[in-house]
Amino acid sequence: MKGLLWYTVIFALLTGGVLLWSWASQKKKDKANRGWRVCAVLMMVALIFEVFVANFQSFHLTFGDYDVKEIDLTAENVSLSGGTEVAGGYLSGNKGQKVTVEIKDIGQTVGTLHLKLSMPEICMDEKGKVTSPIGTPYVDVLIDAKDVTQAASYRSSVANGQVIRGTERTAYITLDLTGDVSDLRIRMNAQTDQYFTLEGVTVNEAVPMQFSAIRLLLIVGLGMMLWALVKLPSMLAAYGDKKTALRASVFLLTVIFVGVALCMTFLYNYEKAGTVFAGDNGNQITKELVDAFEAGQVHLLATPSEKLLAMENPYDWSARREAGVSYLWDHLLFEGKYYSYYGIAPVILLFLPYHMVTGEYFNTSAAVFIFGALGIVFLSLLYLEFCERFGKKLPNNILLCTFVIMQLSSGVWYNFMSPLFYEIAQSSAFMFTVAGYFFLLRSGIIGEGKIKYRHIVLGTMMLSWAVLCRATTAVYCIAALVMLFWGFMKHRQTLGETYPNTKKKRKTEIAKYLVSTFICFVLIGGIQVVYNWVRFGNPLDFGIQYSLTINDFTRSQYHTDFVMIGIYNFLFAFPIVKPAFPYVFSNFSTLDVNGYYFVANRNAVGLFIRALPTLGYLGAWQAFKKLEKRERWQAVTIILAVCIAAPAAVIFSIWESGYGVRYCCDFAWQMILGGAAVLFFLYVKSAEGQTRRIMQYAFVFAAVVALFVNGAMLYDYMNKDGYLTTQFLSFERIFDFWI
Repeated sequence: MKGLLWYTVIFALLTGGVLLWSWASQKKKDKANRGWRVCAVLMMVALIFEVFVANFQSFHLTFGDYDVKEIDLTAENVSLSGGTEVAGGYLSGNKGQKVTVEIKDIGQTVGTLHLKLSMPEICMDEKGKVTSPIGTPYVDVLIDAKDVTQAASYRSSVANGQVIRGTERTAYITLDLTGDVSDLRIRMNAQTDQYFTLEGVTVNEAVPMQFSAIRLLLIVGLGMMLWALVKLPSMLAAYGDKKTALRASVFLLTVIFVGVALCMTFLYNYEKAGTVFAGDNGNQITKELVDAFEAGQVHLLATPSEKLLAMENPYDWSARREAGVSYLWDHLLFEGKYYSYYGIAPVILLFLPYHMVTGEYFNTSAAVFIFGALGIVFLSLLYLEFCERFGKKLPNNILLCTFVIMQLSSGVWYNFMSPLFYEIAQSSAFMFTVAGYFFLLRSGIIGEGKIKYRHIVLGTMMLSWAVLCRATTAVYCIAALVMLFWGFMKHRQTLGETYPNTKKKRKTEIAKYLVSTFICFVLIGGIQVVYNWVRFGNPLDFGIQYSLTINDFTRSQYHTDFVMIGIYNFLFAFPIVKPAFPYVFSNFSTLDVNGYYFVANRNAVGLFIRALPTLGYLGAWQAFKKLEKRERWQAVTIILAVCIAAPAAVIFSIWESGYGVRYCCDFAWQMILGGAAVLFFLYVKSAEGQTRRIMQYAFVFAAVVALFVNGAMLYDYMNKDGYLTTQFLSFERIFDFWI
């Protein structure tokens, strides 16, 4: 109880001091001073929560007659099995064997059990050989009991627990039995090749209090952020009047997002190899393509085995397995040679130059982080450019909430948590696509302002490189042509007004516009065309059908039902809520389709749920009617092409490859921005008074939903079975405080 006393005193003094200072210093109408009072109230709420909610198990023995009793493991009424006696305790078997402790004739009420378990950080066998480099992270516990209501036989699994190494509170298991206990049976086991030592058992020892700085920061920090969004004048003001507030917030959040991406990369490396600087031996993109290009060829250096080439159908995975032939997984096999399906832009721009200069192969996880982090930065720049052109009448709180939702729901985060060569292709394509649209917006082809040729060139260059990263992004090049068409119409009108009597000048400027539009598409796109031609004799053949992978793509049949699986899970799947961290869980479904459909992971919550502004498309017809005729078709065609048609084409194309949540980084931000744009327009044109206030609250609510749902999905997606298993489990117990 000493910890509780000091905790209460410190919080009382701190909260009281803040309140006295804020009330004494200035008038109550002072918004900044009001913020300090809100902070103080939140701190008091945090204290109450910590003491009476997060630590309610510590009061478990308050009402009742509970006598503390230390169990003597050597007593006659105690029997142990499943291991061996050692000095100071009882050692479990080292191959996942259970240790069972049976305690007879207890004869009293039992409210808690304290299991004193020793778990090694590294497990070794009798010869000193390491059997588990991560040691024993936890021990699962099941408890059977006989009490006055059932004395003849054990009531099986009446209680359970999980004792986590280094988290003492988990060693206390609370019991709510129906009467005085006669016998207890405690069953404990670790995973295979892990072991532990039982050093003692104590009955009715009070659960110690535990206070968490993370819980405190969440309550106070999130509470203050919500208050700021709905109360601060700078957040309620229109962007055109208070640009600095939004720009500074976006900059700060972008730094935080990049920092989170870096932490995810480090966590992946450490969980996998026990170090944040884990190396790799290279893969198709970072090594095999690099070696092939340095050798002056487009096929890979590895050669297919004679057995593979002799097969009647080498693309049949089951036939390869039955024949026992060796082959390179997820490589292309065409006319007796291996190729890579994955894009060559990262190779040309990063991996090949790096290897030529250093002689080393670029680290995969580092590459995914660089491309993904740059994508996050460009998405922030793109959004600010969008606000500059179309959001000046919108309040900063709506714009900031939309920014948070778009970044959290973009899907790029899944690449950091599993950085393989697939993720190199996706993160680099994400970065180049976002950068391309940023430069196109900045070029002035839509909205007000002078058109800048250099930004058109940069935009089309980035989009062209995106196609060389991931072929499916070609749909965004086509969608960009719609924007460029309207830019051409704007440019021609402006030239007619600026040079009404100089036809030659108008022709020259139009030629510059057309060259700026198509030069990168032709030159960089030409690289892909030539690459395809040299490999497969067809400029439009990317070779995916030749993959030695999950299915025979040369013969697989199209089924619309497979398309519907992707549409449902990417857009509509509603989450499942459970009273266990992270509370929100996936609700993936194959829609009971009868057929083979590959599922890379079952992590699915629809975009219309985790990014609520996407529902703005429901107001599209109302917005369409309020648009002026000269703006109507421009807005409709751009949103339809970039934010609806192109993403729909990407989702449709996934039917053959199967479901993987990481694919959403190919279309998520586009759909979110389009839906939000409809809501923005309706806010400016239709909403008044209380309706505007309700819409602001709705966007704040949507940001909170995005934070919790996307955060839960990402946490659920993370690999937690490695060097950091105990840390992950301990982190979960901060929120699962009732266990």
